[in-house]
Amino acid sequence: MSTKPFGIAALTLAAMFTFASLAAQPASAQGSKIRSTVERRQSPGKGFWANQRTSRNIQHARDYSRSIGSYTTQAPVINPAITHAESQMLGMQLQGIQRDMGIVREVYVDNPQVVEQVKVIDNKLAAASETQKMLHMECCKETPDGKICGDMATKLTTALDEIRKDHAKLMKMTGDDKHEGHAAPDASE
Repeated sequence: MSTKPFGIAALTLAAMFTFASLAAQPASAQGSKIRSTVERRQSPGKGFWANQRTSRNIQHARDYSRSIGSYTTQAPVINPAITHAESQMLGMQLQGIQRDMGIVREVYVDNPQVVEQVKVIDNKLAAASETQKMLHMECCKETPDGKICGDMATKLTTALDEIRKDHAKLMKMTGDDKHEGHAAPDASE
């Protein structure tokens, strides 16, 4: 008697069990992966997204302040249209940081450490905003003074470097630095 038909039957039976277990797996695994719209919106959550926007706005503001500083100290002739536009964009980035820090404060209102860290950032932002307003006034002049613009831009870049470090600390407090692909940039850059 040949064992060939028995082997084919056993192989067929094994294939059916394998197929059945694989077919059932996605349905059961899918059930654990389906989340409501509310759950998807809440996790990682409003604070996370506000912190992510803040990281980008800090980086963009740093880029604008460095750009203004370089342009006003290195260009042979300063075009006021350029300085006006750059300082205006810098102001918009600072406003974005302030807006998002307000969101983070609201989300973490029950966490005094986070609220205190947001307050530290807010105070530094207020000072940076005042410097930006003075820079913008100089940049809007018919003939902006390159040295004054360069000095204010350097002051702003230094302040934004501090804010960036404070924000990285805030991200650690909230756990928002742990989301893969969304970590705060290294403050040493």
